[in-house]
Amino acid sequence: MFRRKPDLPTAHHDAWWAFLDCAEVIEGGRRVLLGTLPTGRVEPAPIAVGTDAVRQAVADARDWMPAWRLAEVEHEWHDCARALDEAVAGADEVDEVAASTRELEELLEACQSVIDPLDTFADAERAFRRRWRLPRHRGT
Repeated sequence: MFRRKPDLPTAHHDAWWAFLDCAEVIEGGRRVLLGTLPTGRVEPAPIAVGTDAVRQAVADARDWMPAWRLAEVEHEWHDCARALDEAVAGADEVDEVAASTRELEELLEACQSVIDPLDTFADAERAFRRRWRLPRHRGT
């Protein structure tokens, strides 16, 4: 029938939590960026606030990246490291577009160059979940 996935080895728990810290900070940066897009009647924060948040999120994530590098998810780790570089380059593109237009469609297209690469963190989380049963709380 169905085999039960093994529990995440205790030796890998710190790596899992470091990964989650990376993913959470990246998601926070993405949300701030999307929150600066001009929608509705409320004047949003300047786009630069969003791109700065993304850059800071990337810098924070880079600090945690070495802590979750495991042989079992090495491919995903490399994809995420590459995605951080692509997101920073995309943030530069968003700043350039924002300086030349306030058109939502153009800004959304530019934001995709930041958002899309960072989806690799969701892919990495799925890789962890496919391989192991993960702890629900720190320290367990």
